[in-house]
Amino acid sequence: MGAFVYGPVHGFMLWNLFLAVVPLALALALFATSAHRRVAWWLGFAAWVLFLPNAPYLLTDVVHMVHDIQRAHSDFQAYTVIATYGALFACGLVSYALSLQLFRRFLHRTVPSGFVAPAILFVHALCVLAMYLGRVIRLNSWDAVVAPGEVLASVMRVPRATTVAVLLVTFVVVGVGTFATLAIGDKVFARARRLL
Repeated sequence: MGAFVYGPVHGFMLWNLFLAVVPLALALALFATSAHRRVAWWLGFAAWVLFLPNAPYLLTDVVHMVHDIQRAHSDFQAYTVIATYGALFACGLVSYALSLQLFRRFLHRTVPSGFVAPAILFVHALCVLAMYLGRVIRLNSWDAVVAPGEVLASVMRVPRATTVAVLLVTFVVVGVGTFATLAIGDKVFARARRLL
């Protein structure tokens, strides 16, 4: 685990947070405008698919949170650790939820409505698989480009019963968290519009 850079903040948190924001920035560039889908757009879309799992991946940093809480010297320090990781998890969920929301709206504009939900679920399933490969196998987004053989070999090792169970639980937990994040965001924005 990396060293602390400020209070309970580790260096890896800042790096992972940066990686988690990349898909949201790409989603804004790709899906929030009516840009023509030329080669550059498709390259950007491929980058979005590769980097999207970095947003929910922040939730897997809970393993580091447990160690940091155990090493805390006081209750206040433990609560600070929990609050810091809570903010990190929230950033990951918000980036993921907004990215998928922008993708969903883009799909509604460009494909028949019957394809939208399956496409979102497929992308979500890919992200869950990538989270597993990142946390357990220690692969990165760019490994799909620089080491595709290693990625494929890791995917082929996935169909074990315990691994499939972990993936299913992760699929549900992250999916529910994403849905809740969007629902809360919609309520907050609706209330803010009424107040303004």
